[in-house]
Amino acid sequence: MIWISAIIRIVVCFLPQNNWTSEEGNRKLSVIRNTVFAVTGIGMIILYAVSGNMYDLHMNRMVAAIIISFGCYIPVTLWSKTKPKIGLLMIPKTCAYMWVIVMGLQLLF
Repeated sequence: MIWISAIIRIVVCFLPQNNWTSEEGNRKLSVIRNTVFAVTGIGMIILYAVSGNMYDLHMNRMVAAIIISFGCYIPVTLWSKTKPKIGLLMIPKTCAYMWVIVMGLQLLF
């Protein structure tokens, strides 16, 4: 499910109808892109929730980081055009991504 949704998102992102260079963009493709992205996120949450503690790796904390990330990303994608200050939610989203990287690096060292 994760691989399929990731491939679909990549294909949709490459479509020229996205109008990446215009201010208007394409609302329909934006909804499709972000819905597929949410499916990927839900798949990752399920994956880490089910197998996060396997082999005593303590990766179940990844669930919290992914939820924080999506919790901050979704409002930005929905309302950033009408309320630009909501874009500040990208800061905690980025912090959640950094937490994911730290958790991943802890597995190496």
